[in-house]
Amino acid sequence: MATPDERNVADIRRALLEMKVRQRVAEKAERERIVAVPRTGKMAIAEQQRFLWFLHQMVAGAPVYNVPFAMRLRGQLDVAALAEALRGIVARHESLRTRFGDEHGVPFQTVDPPPETFDLPVTDGTEESVQDWIDGQVREEFDLRNSPPYRFALLRLGPEEHVLSIVWHHIVIDGWSSRQFAEELTARYTDPSGAEFPPLPLQPADFAAWQRLWLLSEEPAKQMDYWRAALDGMEPLEWRTDRQRPSAPTGAGRIYETRLPDELARGIRELAQAENVSLLALTMAGYQIVLNRYTGQHDIGLGSVLSGRTRSETEPMMGFFANTVAVRGDLSGNPVFRDLVHTTNNAILEGMARQDVPFGRMVEELKPERLPGRNPLVAHLFTLLPEPMIARWRLPGVEVEMLTPQPGTTRFDLTFQINDLPDGGLGVWIEYSSELFDHERVERLVEHFSTVMADALSRPDARMDALDIMSNGEYLRVLTEWNPAPGEPDERLLHELFAARVAEAPDAVAMRFAERDLTYAQLDERSSRLAHALVEEFKVAPGRVVGVLLERGFDLPAAELGVLKAGGAWLPLDPQYPPERLAYQLADADVAAVVTTSDLADRVPADVGRILLDTDTLDDRPVTPPSVRVTREDTAYVIYTSGSTGTPKGVMVPHRAVVNFCTTFQRMFSVTPDDRILQFSNPAFDVSVSDVFSTLTAGGTIVGAPRAELLDPEALQRLLARERVTMVDIPPAVLGLLDPSVLDDLRVCFIGMEPFGPDLVNRWRKPGREFHNGYGPTEVTVTCVDYLCPPEPLDGPPPIGRAMANQRAYVLDKALRPVPPGVPGELYMAGAGLAIGYLGRPDQTAEKFLPDPFAATAGERMYATGDLVRWNADGELEFLGRVDRQVKLRGLRVELGEIEHAIESFTGVRQCVVTVRDPGTPSAWLAAYVVGAFEPEELREHLAGRLPLHMVPTDYVQLEQLPLTSTGKVDHARLPDPRPDGGGGQVELTSETQRRLAEIWQGLLSLDAGSIGAQDNFFVLGGNSLQVTQMISRVRDAFQVTLDPRRLFSYPLLSQFAAQIDDAQRALLGEDEVAQLEDQVADLSEEELDRLLKETS
Repeated sequence: MATPDERNVADIRRALLEMKVRQRVAEKAERERIVAVPRTGKMAIAEQQRFLWFLHQMVAGAPVYNVPFAMRLRGQLDVAALAEALRGIVARHESLRTRFGDEHGVPFQTVDPPPETFDLPVTDGTEESVQDWIDGQVREEFDLRNSPPYRFALLRLGPEEHVLSIVWHHIVIDGWSSRQFAEELTARYTDPSGAEFPPLPLQPADFAAWQRLWLLSEEPAKQMDYWRAALDGMEPLEWRTDRQRPSAPTGAGRIYETRLPDELARGIRELAQAENVSLLALTMAGYQIVLNRYTGQHDIGLGSVLSGRTRSETEPMMGFFANTVAVRGDLSGNPVFRDLVHTTNNAILEGMARQDVPFGRMVEELKPERLPGRNPLVAHLFTLLPEPMIARWRLPGVEVEMLTPQPGTTRFDLTFQINDLPDGGLGVWIEYSSELFDHERVERLVEHFSTVMADALSRPDARMDALDIMSNGEYLRVLTEWNPAPGEPDERLLHELFAARVAEAPDAVAMRFAERDLTYAQLDERSSRLAHALVEEFKVAPGRVVGVLLERGFDLPAAELGVLKAGGAWLPLDPQYPPERLAYQLADADVAAVVTTSDLADRVPADVGRILLDTDTLDDRPVTPPSVRVTREDTAYVIYTSGSTGTPKGVMVPHRAVVNFCTTFQRMFSVTPDDRILQFSNPAFDVSVSDVFSTLTAGGTIVGAPRAELLDPEALQRLLARERVTMVDIPPAVLGLLDPSVLDDLRVCFIGMEPFGPDLVNRWRKPGREFHNGYGPTEVTVTCVDYLCPPEPLDGPPPIGRAMANQRAYVLDKALRPVPPGVPGELYMAGAGLAIGYLGRPDQTAEKFLPDPFAATAGERMYATGDLVRWNADGELEFLGRVDRQVKLRGLRVELGEIEHAIESFTGVRQCVVTVRDPGTPSAWLAAYVVGAFEPEELREHLAGRLPLHMVPTDYVQLEQLPLTSTGKVDHARLPDPRPDGGGGQVELTSETQRRLAEIWQGLLSLDAGSIGAQDNFFVLGGNSLQVTQMISRVRDAFQVTLDPRRLFSYPLLSQFAAQIDDAQRALLGEDEVAQLEDQVADLSEEELDRLLKETS
């Protein structure tokens, strides 16, 4: 037991320890305390301001970082008291008296003395002039070097009607400060003495000095360790926009403001309170679900703006302290909504505890891939404004109505802000890039967010994937209204449609080939005789496949009709195919026989039966078809398509599907017996079914020619003109080689097979001629979606349109849910056009032909096309490319078709195809193969204004024409190597400007001497946007010219930017002085030139 003395010693030790702890804490607090610093002219600025200063330079000339407020004031306004209140605020807060500049790329600030007087500009105006006046105030750029960072003005509409405009530059203001401003202005207006607001002991410049020391301590490194781990591997948000992203955005934007339904707002508050989470966390969880549905991504990175005022000394200051932090959502595993809310809440709290590291510093430390036209780390913000500025306005005798200025700019792709309104409601304020998004898209975003939140509130324990994003009306629109109403199917078989035309006009010309004619009656007789031979000699019946191996000519349609009349399914075979492929298809289809000719017979395996149309005698066979029982679900033909595994698979198309296509074709194009339709497609390709049977079932004439004539553009042009062809279905690559001006009889261009740009449509457009963009995989019978291009010129690729008669188009996500308009998804087709499946491959059939969950009749199926599409606002489908043609470059998904469309929009370009070289490697690059007249540098500059830098091809190969496959598609295997000599390597520096610029880049990027070549890219070398202004400053010192920083994004190669420097120097001197210098150089002898070069080298 301790004695009293021992207890006293213990108490003394404990007291001494407590005292030392207090002293150490006090010492630490003293070291970390913000203290006033001398006002010695040029002072450092805070990191948040430094980052914003850089961004301000990047958008010089555009008021992107203006922060506007406008309010209507009704009542007896004391203008003098308002002006004095404003003067008092400016005098009290140094941030409003601060000017900014830089030396050698390093920004600084200076503070002006407090104003003795204050002039509030007052302008008389009318109600009609209000918006223009506000726009003028809002959109005027600030000159931060020479003028105050604020602009106050008053518009007087009448004795008791005014509009007050307040515009700050973001570098001195944030949301916290704007509420402070409103509160202080209200108080000073009421009490001009300002006694309530004593001078501030500390100002933002003091915080900036403290922050510089703090950033040298251990704490920032600890916070960065957290951010480095939390954001490791975070994917950029790949939200497909309404327009292509420009490489050098102008910052053009719009604001959309609305209010959530009051019942929804109450439910959000109640659930947040019940779950003990913030409103920000609850609403952000719902927003993450919306983005997951939009993008298909489970890794959702958003920015959120926090106050940044983690020290109490900063609370009374007016300035820019707010900091953006990244909140990373993990939606993998299909979480329960309630769990997602708590996970999001924890992520926000973790970020709040580490918000002292400025966002710009975080970007510098993490070194994310910096891509022109994109914000680093996060391009989308989701934030909550606790109390809007209006809540603090209380002017005696004056009613205040907040207006919504449209600054016409934006800082991010899209900012979604929840406003916590004084009346308990929740507002939504969205600032979005109008270069990327349409207004309708933003309105739908709010609708989808509201739908998700309402569903989540009603069942918070539901899994994320179970929550609805679309309203019932929107579901109805995409599933029903934008699909055709079902019609009565034609119950006949394909050859019965032909027989009806034979009965109507037996002597009409069914086919013209090599200037010879074949009538409907002759074709009917030939095909019937062949049908009898097939039935009698080879036991052909429904379910059996017959190969058709023939060159183009009259025998081809006769053979296909003959197989149909025998009850079988024809399998078209290309004589150009290698023997191995032919043998594979014949064995895989288990053909009963092959219809061919003697010159092709040796290509048929010896164990396969055959009929030789040129030697076997069929004349003794009946001219009427054999009696065979065939149903609409029996296979009419089998066509082999390339398989993703490399093994071709046979698609079985029934009579039901091809009859639906032919009858739809006839109605769509008003086909009559007077029409003459080109048979262009390879017989082994399903478009040939359209060329032949859509013509014969409508009573028209097929116009055919030998393969060599069809593939020669000049010969094809002569054929079309000579035969007065009225309709063509040919690949866009072939159509692009023809002259539309000489084909007056051509009334329908039914073009598809591959995407194409607007120029092709605009070239061929003329009164009386229809231009259709058709789409369809073999599994849905030739064409299932169609778009009739309007008579007006197109300025972008045409959509593919809507489903054709008795078909349905669904755009679904990976969970087979319909996606809203504007959101990419895979196209699924259903209805009468579906094939039976893949011959002998039940597993692959089950994988691609799925139960249709949206069908009115049980048991119907839908086909997964593997194509990426989206609905536009008009209910037309836009083709975005193959799901499997998306590639990744530098971690970003790239759709090659988007690049091809941008190239084809360049004057002089007729066609192009873009490929990835060295795919899957860090050095992967894009090569463009272009048909047309162009200069690579001009085309590259054109693309730099329309595409992000990483999507601009590195190499350009000019071709006379693109190599085509036998089906008329681009043959990628035959595209030449863009770098036949082994490729780039470092390109030698060829001018003094290039050499000096390379030295600047080497120093700035810490690269070895001699490591930069003329074709090296500033950003690929490791340069980031924050270093651009430093580089511009060093260029100014070295070359005495000042360039717009944005030029580097358009001209990122060293040779390109060096040329910009040369041009700027010449422009600085003027044409006359440059001409004098050129004359002086021209007069020098070779000896003088050599001597001068040696002296300057």
